[in-house]
Amino acid sequence: SKDQNIALMRQFVLEQVLSRGQVADWVYHDETSPGGADSFHLGERQDGIGARNPHVHLMTTLRPLTENGFGPKKVAVIGQDGQVLRNEAGKIVYRLWSGEKAEFLEQRNGWLDLQNQHLALAGFEIRVDGRSYAERGIDLVATTHIGVATKAIDRKGEKAGWSPKLERIELFEERRAENRKRILRRPEIVLDVVSSEKSVFTERDVAKVLHRYIDDAGAFRNLMARILESPKLLRIERESVDFATGERMPARYTTRALIRLEAGMARRAIWLSERSSHGVREKVLERVFAGHERLSAEQRTAIEHVAQPGAIAAVVGRAGAGKTTMMKAVREAWELAGYRVVGGALAGKAAEGLEKEAGIRSRTLASWELRWNEGRDRLDASTVFVLDEAGMVASKQMALFVEAAVKAGAKLVLVGDPEQLQPIEAGAAFRAIIERIGYAELETIYRQREDWMRAASLDLARGRIAEAVSAYRQQGRVLGSVLKAEAVAGLIADWDRDYDPAKSSLILAHLRRDVRMLNMMAREKLVERGLVGEGHAFRTEDGVRHFDAGDQIVFLKNDGALGVKNGMIGKVIEVAPNRIVAAIGEGDHRRQVTVDQQLYRNLDHGYATTIHKAQGATVDRVKVLASLSLDRHLTYV
Repeated sequence: SKDQNIALMRQFVLEQVLSRGQVADWVYHDETSPGGADSFHLGERQDGIGARNPHVHLMTTLRPLTENGFGPKKVAVIGQDGQVLRNEAGKIVYRLWSGEKAEFLEQRNGWLDLQNQHLALAGFEIRVDGRSYAERGIDLVATTHIGVATKAIDRKGEKAGWSPKLERIELFEERRAENRKRILRRPEIVLDVVSSEKSVFTERDVAKVLHRYIDDAGAFRNLMARILESPKLLRIERESVDFATGERMPARYTTRALIRLEAGMARRAIWLSERSSHGVREKVLERVFAGHERLSAEQRTAIEHVAQPGAIAAVVGRAGAGKTTMMKAVREAWELAGYRVVGGALAGKAAEGLEKEAGIRSRTLASWELRWNEGRDRLDASTVFVLDEAGMVASKQMALFVEAAVKAGAKLVLVGDPEQLQPIEAGAAFRAIIERIGYAELETIYRQREDWMRAASLDLARGRIAEAVSAYRQQGRVLGSVLKAEAVAGLIADWDRDYDPAKSSLILAHLRRDVRMLNMMAREKLVERGLVGEGHAFRTEDGVRHFDAGDQIVFLKNDGALGVKNGMIGKVIEVAPNRIVAAIGEGDHRRQVTVDQQLYRNLDHGYATTIHKAQGATVDRVKVLASLSLDRHLTYV
């Protein structure tokens, strides 16, 4: 959606531009053409296909901004000794302040990582791959980008009755014709492209890729038939109907090449598990345990598991079960044993968290791949590589890191939760590996205070839905109604009875329209009780809302200037026309933010929110409006 695209761009600018000291000026465009969009073939149009063209224009500074204005474009290189670096002739070595090619590639990979992270969080099973066709082993040639100005010249020439000879257009058509020939010779090339983006796909996914290169309707139908009959294609799920919603579920496919890749990955993982390297002596572990007296018994067991001899190990840490605390302690053990410990994660935020909280020097997985391709920071036999949030890593990327550990003689440690977030691609590589090599499990859920709740959360994590629901029902925590309106009314009545301004609470629902209704009903109850007043009007992106001191609000978009993130809950402490002062954070991190209607409008009442928005939140009381669309993964979150 538009909001999701803007949130993605805001995070990129914050993490990859502003963090480097550069000034950024950017604008998001989401243009729609009522008559359809330009075809991939110049001069033709196609109704409804590609009509939206979301894109961003970004300008950044090439010079540092100082108190006296902009500084020099080039700055002196500082050596490891802290002194200015000089060349053999004694002259100072300079570099571009805004970064050289390596920094640009790192920024580019940061953009790819963020796209994949936001696609995963939005529930899309697709991956963006920044490598060229050649690097991915796809037998196609890269086409050139045809910009707005080039298209305008071409259209103006057509209207005037002449065809301008533009080199870029001619090159585009030549390469496009070459790709058409290659696909006509070997239609399976389309499967190579589709499977590089998705592990599991539908006929529609195949058709969308084929349409990039083939315009002719007859050729298109013929090629689709040949592709779907190809021996390289494997149907893994027949077409069906979801009886809960009545929705038609299309047949799902994968490729035999991907099945072979996953089988090879599994074999390598088993081989790594049978090696006797990278063990940590018992005396070292005892020393670490003495310095971390608050470790639970299962955290100690998990540390002993990953520190024992073997070139691969896995930890399944359920949400809220203390994975980071465990990783911090085991990192100390590995380092005391003489190993170099580094880490990686699909998302930059996760890699940053692993480094900040566990002390493990970390990068995104794409950044590691780039550095290895350049011959830098390669793994060796003294390296332990911790791959965090392994449940989000697709099969192809997981296979690459398993192979890297095999070739280098390094140890690979996978840490993740296979239930909370599904992988971007549907290969489920983490689950496939842990089923073969075994794992240590952190089961105790520290977010719940009562033992039966922890046990129920663990049942949900393991897929034992009936047992989990039964536990809540036995405690009188599951209430059902024949009509949805009755269920909503009962939920609000219970929430109103339990509401305590001194404690945190949240109502969760899957559908946004339900969240809107629940927020309105919850606030009406507080107004009736005199806990909040009518308040002042504030124009949000979703319409006018009234806020008063005591209101609970939710921020719906990341904003670096305010220091708020999408899904963050706040408590209003002061209001004025078009202005809100809210408290956010907990404990030592609690602070106030001032929200001006002219500068930030992406907020709403926060008594109820969607389940995805609430992921990672810890509150005293939660009430859930269950609906047919609620699956076990969302319930577990």
